[in-house]
This record gives sequence, structure tokens and C-alpha cells, in this order.
Amino acid sequence: MRIVGLKKSLIVAVALAGVALSAGKLPWSKSQLEARHHARAVLKGDSVMLTTDTAEWDSGLKLNPPDGQKYWDLSGGQILAVDIENLSKDKQLRLTMHISSGSKAEKNLAEVNTGIGLNPGEKRSMRLYLPHAFIFSVGKDARNKKTALETDRINPVEFKLQWPFEPQFKGLVDCRLSNFRLEGKPDMNKKIPADKYMPFIDVYGQYKHSDWPEKIKSDADLIKEHRKELAELAKVSAPANWNSYGGWADGPQLEATGNFRTEKYKGKWFLVDPEGRLFWSTGLDVLRTHTDATSGRKHPQWFSQKVPADGTLPFTHWNLQKKYGRKNYEQDFFEFLARRLEAWGINTIGNWASHDFMLMGKMPYTMQLADFDRSFPLIKDSKLKFYDVFHPDFELKMGNILRDRAKVDAITRKSINDPMCIGYFIDNELKFGDIIREVIAASPTQPAKLEFVNDQKQKYGSVEKLNAAWKSDFKDWNAVAENKKQLSSDNFKKDTREFYKKYVNRYFEICRQGVKSAAPHRLYLGSRFVGFRQAGFVWEAAAKHCDVISVNVYSHSVANCNPADFRDNPVIIGEFHFGTYNRGMFSASLCPAGVTQEERATAYVRFMQGALVHPNIVGAHWFQFRDQPLTGRWDGEGYQIGFVDVADTPYPEMTNAAREIGENMYKYRLRGKLVNDMK
Repeated sequence: MRIVGLKKSLIVAVALAGVALSAGKLPWSKSQLEARHHARAVLKGDSVMLTTDTAEWDSGLKLNPPDGQKYWDLSGGQILAVDIENLSKDKQLRLTMHISSGSKAEKNLAEVNTGIGLNPGEKRSMRLYLPHAFIFSVGKDARNKKTALETDRINPVEFKLQWPFEPQFKGLVDCRLSNFRLEGKPDMNKKIPADKYMPFIDVYGQYKHSDWPEKIKSDADLIKEHRKELAELAKVSAPANWNSYGGWADGPQLEATGNFRTEKYKGKWFLVDPEGRLFWSTGLDVLRTHTDATSGRKHPQWFSQKVPADGTLPFTHWNLQKKYGRKNYEQDFFEFLARRLEAWGINTIGNWASHDFMLMGKMPYTMQLADFDRSFPLIKDSKLKFYDVFHPDFELKMGNILRDRAKVDAITRKSINDPMCIGYFIDNELKFGDIIREVIAASPTQPAKLEFVNDQKQKYGSVEKLNAAWKSDFKDWNAVAENKKQLSSDNFKKDTREFYKKYVNRYFEICRQGVKSAAPHRLYLGSRFVGFRQAGFVWEAAAKHCDVISVNVYSHSVANCNPADFRDNPVIIGEFHFGTYNRGMFSASLCPAGVTQEERATAYVRFMQGALVHPNIVGAHWFQFRDQPLTGRWDGEGYQIGFVDVADTPYPEMTNAAREIGENMYKYRLRGKLVNDMK
């Protein structure tokens, strides 16, 4: 067809923009498949067979737009979905799907993702809600979804293992992708005109412009939902096979010491409760009355009520006052919370819990003695989230941390001889990988820097010998101390690596001293690593000094994390979660999972199943008990990750899933086989 009056450049631009795709199967062909970093992607009929033995460097599949088009046009659908089948007969699979619009070069890149965990032989749909910019962009002074995409200009779709940690092995990913599709039509009802958008937060802290079955619409609803839940809890008790600690009452009888300890039983690590029963820790973090009050001073127009003079809106606190009919509701809340956890199949109070709740003595608990205590010695003028472990005050403070905390805090004092206390974390998500850079960049009077230089004096004896080894030209030892640059020689790298090992080992050694000097019978639970990507000698130091190594991980499966890393030590997952955009939330989570609450609950079950079959893992704690605020907490996080929402209303899909785990986890762990059915 002849086109009259159009410039050639415009014709090309229209052609490259893509054809709008509506609900239904999306096209893919052999030419669209781009296997990444040693992955293999083969079109077989209507399916893509994807395999890779490594998670490194985004290994997986880059699915390019249809031939002749520059972008995917997904503007005609509500959900992007694909069926994934795990072809492995014995390995759990995790896979993430990523879409984006814009580019880093133009500084307008926006990305969203979702993921899935699948048991051997399992097939399910991985589904991603499309945050269309034409629906969710409301203006610069508003607040809606953090990431809105230009869905008519979507870059290649990527399938990979986000935040890789697995060791390389044959068949790490072996799956079939099929039925790549769009589902539904864009929900234009969610588009709110800018002049009608404000305010968008109601008096209960909920998103005003959406509705859902559990949404609180009046103070009477809060009371009604509470009475309903009370009636439900009256019919439910703790799992029948638990003892008073949540240990396996029907399981083997081991040595009872009156305290929690660890033991390897039939090839798998366990915690052992004070009565000598096997204990696997399923817990919730941040069990408090209320947290993360919303800040309203900068944007008072967002809210349906007047922002208080102090600028904060503690919505959960206000909701609980209405729910319990009194200002001081804390005791009632904690009594109710204990009944909830028992009914939900949760046997452990995780990190950052209320001290008042732990003092009640209803349930085993973990405690954190420090969350990077900035009153301890640090490297001066550095932003390093770590201590100067060679400062003389470090051993004085960290080496006595439990004893000192007990002097001023009731629950810490009680915990020393409380059989309900499992043990202690010290710190959270420290920056182990940045230590050497900051030590070398430190001033010559910094104790850590002095220790490093003294080590070199002892090794080389003279600056001349050091210069020969490092290929440097320092005039004297003062010049070595004043140096702030990383050198390129192999011997410099070797020497700094040895000091790094020494540094990390001293940290864990002194932390252990801080626990064991006051409570030798309590477990030292480590420092809550950020993921499994740690240097080998960091794992080695942790394994040497920690009774249990702790790791925070945001992934759809931990089943394939490397047992060799742990040096045959028990491991506890300190944080994990999954979220969606459900119930009006703007941000899903660090680890999005599907579109519905049912999909989120399934993700929870699969994660826990993978943890249960892993020989080293002795527990997993969900972060966190309650959704974060709609517009974000102090650091911007505003995720839909709770077992309850801002109005203290439970997500029944999650609580039912947790109960299923709690009832069946002990037999499932000893069975050691990944199957969908927990029973």
C-alpha cells in the first residue's frame, strides 16, 4: 500500500514501535531466543527448553521482541504470564522473569520482575502484573506504584536467577517454558484523574482508590473482624505433634539439657529444644504492636485527615486502639498475638520483636544484642558498616555485650537463664566485602591500619623487602601507613587477603566471647549475612565461631545453596519474604511472587519445603509480621509483605500456608524429598 505524505523516519518509527498485543498467546520464534552466558534455549514445538548449569552473569534467556520490531507492546494486557515446568526429577527450581522500559543511558529505566519456585516435575504459571504508565502515572506530586512502565515499549523479556548464589552444577535449571501470553485487559478502573486523586490514603492508612474483601471501611469493621478472628482462634490450638516449645513431641527423644542446642540427626542438622526434642524454627520478625509510622509533613495533601503537629501518622497504632477499644491495648494485643502464632503454626519469635512480648514467656525467641552499634569503635571518616575490631575498646564492648545489655534490659537479663531463649544474633547485614578497602584508606593512626602495618613489619622485616614484594617504592614504614591506595601487585593482594581473614575471624571470635562469657549454654546465631555470596574465609570464620550461621535471603528457593559453604554447620534463614500488589499496595517486595495472595502463599510453601530438605538449614524466619506503610517507611520500603495488613487484618492464605508447614514440617524434613503435598 502506498503511503502518501508521511516522512520515511516516521514510517520506520511506527514499524519499530511494535504491534499492540491483546490477551492471548504471544509470539515467539527461534530468532527471538537469545541464550545468555552458557545457557541453552531451544525451541521445541510451541515450547522453549531452557537449561543452564550456572546462575552467573544473568545466565538464562533473553526473549527479544517479534521479528522486525524493536519493542514488545504489552499495553493491551493486564498480566504477563508463562507456564514453567521443572523437568528435574530431584532438584527444586527457581526462576525470575524481568521486564523493563526505557534505558540506563537515558536515565529513565524502569523495571519490574516476578519469580517462581517449583518442586521436581511441577508445572505452574509465573505471572507478572503489568504496571502501565498510562494507568498508574498520576503526576509528580502524587504517589502510586514506584515503577510504572511504558508498556508499549518493553525491552527484551529476561528469564534468569536474580541475585545468584548457587554453585555450578549440571541441571541447575532444566525447564520448559510454554504458553507465553497476556491475560486480561488493562484495568482502566484503576486510573484516577489527577484532580480526583488527592487524598489517596484513608483514615486507616489504606489506599483509598481500590477495594478488596477485607478492606476496613469503618471503626465498626475493626471490631467486627476482631470478634470474627477470636471465634476462629477459639476452635484452633497448636499443632497436635508439638510440645510446649513447638518441638516434635512425637519424634525421637534426644538428650535434654534444659536449653536449646544443635545436633545432627540422620544426616540433617536440627535445633534441639530444652526437653530433648527435635526443633525446626519457623518464625516471624518484627512482632510488635506497631512500627514505621507514616511521615506526613512533606505531603499533607496525601491524607484524608489532618496531619498531626508532629508530622507522623501511626495508622496501625490508631487502628489497634479502635480495635481493642482502649488507648493502652498492648497487653491485649500480645495475648491475642500469642494465640494467633500458635494457631498459625509459628513456633518462634524472630528478630526485632517487642521485649514485652518475649517477657510473657509464651514462645521460644531469638534476640539481637546489637544492630550495628555505632557507639562501638568504627573506622573514622568511613561509611563502612563494620567495626574496627582491633581497637582496644572493641573487645571491651563487644566481648561483654550480653553482660552489659543484661544490666539495663529486663528481657536480656531474663534470657540468660530462660529456657525459651534460643540464642542471640549480633548485628545485621554488615558490609564484609568493603573491609579491606576501608582499612587501607584509613588514617595511619587508626588501630586497624596500625595492625595491618605491624603485620607487614613482622612478615618482611624491612621496607626494602616489602617494596620488592609489593613492587612499591615506600620510603619508610610511616609511608606504608600513610598509603591509602590499593596496589596492583599479587603480593599486595595476597597480604591484604590474609589480613582480611584475620579481621573477620577476630570479629566472630569476639562476638562469640560476648555471648559465651555470660551465657555459655546459649547459642550464638551469627551476624545475619546478606545472602549466600560471602568469601570462603568469611564462611570459615563464621563456621568456626557461630553455633548457627544466619543468612538473610530474598529468593524463591534456597534448596540449592551450597552445603560446602557452611562447613557442616547449622544455618538459619533470618529473613525472607514474598509480596504482591494486592490490597492496594504500591510496591510488592524484594521478592515478588505472582498476582494473587494464593500465589504468594504457594511461594511461601515452596520456599519452606526447599529449606526443610536442605541438610544444614534449621529454621526460616519471615520478614515481617505486618505490611510496611503504603508510602514507605523511613528508608522508602513500602512492601506488601505482612501476615497482617496496616489494619491488623490477617491474610488467610498466608496463615493457612504457615499452619500447613507447622503441622507437617518434622516428618517432611526427615523424609527429605521435595514433593508438593506436605502430608
